[in-house]
Amino acid sequence: MRAAFFDAQGSRLARTLPYAASALAFLAACTAPVSGGQTLLLLAFAGSLFCLAGGLAFRPSRARAVELVCGPGHVDVKNAGLRSQRIEAKSIVGATTARTERGILLTLAHAKRDQPIEIEVESEADAERIRHALGIGHDGFGTVGWRTVSDGTAKIARTCRLVLAALGLLTCFFGWTGSEGASILMGILGFFAMTFAGPVSVAGYFVKPGAPSVEMTPHGVRLMTPRGWFNVPYADILGIETQQGWLQFIVPPPHPPIWVQTQRGALSFGVRDEDERALKAQILTAAARARGHGPRKEDVTGRVGTLRRNGENPRDWLVRLDMAGQMLSGTSGYRGHNLDQQDLWMVLEDPDAEAELRAAAARVLRHSPEPEARVRIGNAVAAVRDERANKRLRIAVEDDLDAATLELGLLDAEEHAQAQKMAAMSSALRPVR
Repeated sequence: MRAAFFDAQGSRLARTLPYAASALAFLAACTAPVSGGQTLLLLAFAGSLFCLAGGLAFRPSRARAVELVCGPGHVDVKNAGLRSQRIEAKSIVGATTARTERGILLTLAHAKRDQPIEIEVESEADAERIRHALGIGHDGFGTVGWRTVSDGTAKIARTCRLVLAALGLLTCFFGWTGSEGASILMGILGFFAMTFAGPVSVAGYFVKPGAPSVEMTPHGVRLMTPRGWFNVPYADILGIETQQGWLQFIVPPPHPPIWVQTQRGALSFGVRDEDERALKAQILTAAARARGHGPRKEDVTGRVGTLRRNGENPRDWLVRLDMAGQMLSGTSGYRGHNLDQQDLWMVLEDPDAEAELRAAAARVLRHSPEPEARVRIGNAVAAVRDERANKRLRIAVEDDLDAATLELGLLDAEEHAQAQKMAAMSSALRPVR
């Protein structure tokens, strides 16, 4: 499917490629048959390129047209140049969706990115395919945050790298053009600069990115302002405006607008135009949903409630589910309740549904005569991020009843032991009166 794709930070490959020129220069310094002075200049050139790559923000300014291929538990991004990648369901820690003038915008918080990934498709059907592949529910999940300002420590480190890069490149220029005196002078200045700025520039590589200044949570928006953090319910967000380096969040009177600073520029790893556009669209869409606008999710769990385990031992429950599947494949009902295959698929493919109900639906649907049923079940299981839920679903679709019974019993014992351990820890931490 075709989509507009924006990934500000990019994959590990995209982040390390700018350092390739520095590596090549260093290799040349180590292997080239040149004099000692030229070797020093090549080493200085390699170090300058390294500092330059670490000082500039190699981040795109706009989304690009790509091809997306959805698979079980992943989405492949193709024709995106250095931003081509595979997005795994397990790497997504937050997601939300908004309707825009161009189509449907999905914003994904990636575990290895300091800014969200934006995917915009033309139709709701395309967006649903991506959500199914990545295990994202109707209302999204988790937390999605944007860093609208660059971290202060990291910005100082990048500035130091650019200073070192400039001095190093000037040293190489004068050295290779025969200006020996100027080259020596720049080398001395570079040495002193390295003494003071070098440690800071190196330390900057180990500084973790600061907290997002705009954060969408399940309960509302968290905003970092000059006066500290503000928590605002979605229903109270009436609008968002841009005012010369600031985002202005309009809230109901008599409260004044809430201001959040933004930064742009070559030295800034702050917000880009695409980030700001997505930020506004997602928050305003969430605000509209909180006020009762937009489509509501259909809840079918009540129609498949008869499949709950309700304290049964593993074997009895699995046998009952197999009987339900065999009867459903030939008739329209089970124990007086109309179990509809569409309802079962909706529960299985709903990441927000209970793990037990999803496992039960998967076990029943194993008996579906539809040839693509097994593949569809496998795709749903592959998109489950939670390890315990994923394990429960994989046990449920096990063909060997004895093996499934044993594994489910072991999982029950493991969960019971974990619950007892948590209860003991909670009791130990409770103050004694």
